[in-house]
Amino acid sequence: MSYRHLFRPASLWFAMLLLPFAACDGCEDGGTACDSLGDACETECVDSFGCPDGTYCEEFGKCFAECLPGDDRCGDGQQCGDSGKCETGEGGSGGSTGNFNPSGGGDQGGSGGNNGCADVNITFEPQIPTVVLLIDQSGSMTEQFGGGNRWDVLYDTLMDPNNGIVKQLENQVRFGLALYTGDGGGNCPQLSNVTIALRNHAAIDAVYGPAGPLGDTPTGDSIDGVLPGLLAVNEPGAKVIVLATDGEPDTCEQPNPQNGQAEAIAAAQAAFAADVSLYIIAVGADVSESHQQDMANAGLGLPLDGSQGDAPYYPANDQSALQDAFEEIINGVRSCILTINGSIDPAKADQGTITLDGVELLFNDPNGWQLNTPTEIELLGAACDAIQEGDHSVVGSFPCGAAIPQ
Repeated sequence: MSYRHLFRPASLWFAMLLLPFAACDGCEDGGTACDSLGDACETECVDSFGCPDGTYCEEFGKCFAECLPGDDRCGDGQQCGDSGKCETGEGGSGGSTGNFNPSGGGDQGGSGGNNGCADVNITFEPQIPTVVLLIDQSGSMTEQFGGGNRWDVLYDTLMDPNNGIVKQLENQVRFGLALYTGDGGGNCPQLSNVTIALRNHAAIDAVYGPAGPLGDTPTGDSIDGVLPGLLAVNEPGAKVIVLATDGEPDTCEQPNPQNGQAEAIAAAQAAFAADVSLYIIAVGADVSESHQQDMANAGLGLPLDGSQGDAPYYPANDQSALQDAFEEIINGVRSCILTINGSIDPAKADQGTITLDGVELLFNDPNGWQLNTPTEIELLGAACDAIQEGDHSVVGSFPCGAAIPQ
């Protein structure tokens, strides 16, 4: 059984962009529409569905109107819409035009409606996850594993130029690398870092390729050491540490014996408190199942005693299991929550159309989509599974009055 969907991070992996109506560039002088609407323009609002007829919710949090139906405040080629906005359109046949197109293919617009009101097209821009690969560089990584040793097989799984995880996903995932070890001295932990970036395979390989196993396993110290670099990434998207280790942790203060479990667990908990999830992959059979479970729970903010369920951990005894573990973790952090820079009327959400790769998804269907809030939708079931692997097109449209731009 796969537990991927039971522990999906709550952070947003896609931003839903609502294409706006044309702005009123040519409103004429002669008093504002609000002069005629009185208290309607003083109504506080969060979205335009809470505003009186003939007004819309402005950015400053109050209802507002640029014009009144039939007046001459709008410029040439525009007329006053039902929401008090100057809109492009003649006699109900005009369409609204957005000027934002994340795919770079030109402007997108809505189809015309009555009285200048237009359908609104929406599209989705993926939020890119940030993943730091925290790789145990300790001397025990030279032990046999599959057809080679632990170090070489792990390297090939991640870095193979044809089938490696990093090569396959470097355009969809912002990768960083930290090889970690320690010598029990003042230079601990020893971290060989590669700056987080998209298309980072070559830069990671330049550090990872020539390196080799040596030293100890200060796991907790090393988690603490990579956390600031992750927190410095300001772009939207999940932030994740994938820890690949072959042994029980020690500490910089006491490299032997391996008594660093409590410190490693505390570091994973601190990372989660900073909105960074951690997943553990055991390379070989030398990491106890109890420690793997504790680290898995700590990395996803769950109690260690399992009272709220247990998070998945990933023991791997061959290259195939390693490949599967990395793919499940990294694909699993692609969220199925989509946020909107506008709002959808909950009473009219069922009038909208959302498609995945050209196939319509049903509203409130277990394998379709649902409206969580006026500014958030979620893909469900098979639709959610689909967008977590590979590249997909998710688009939609809402009729006039069912969606309002921000």
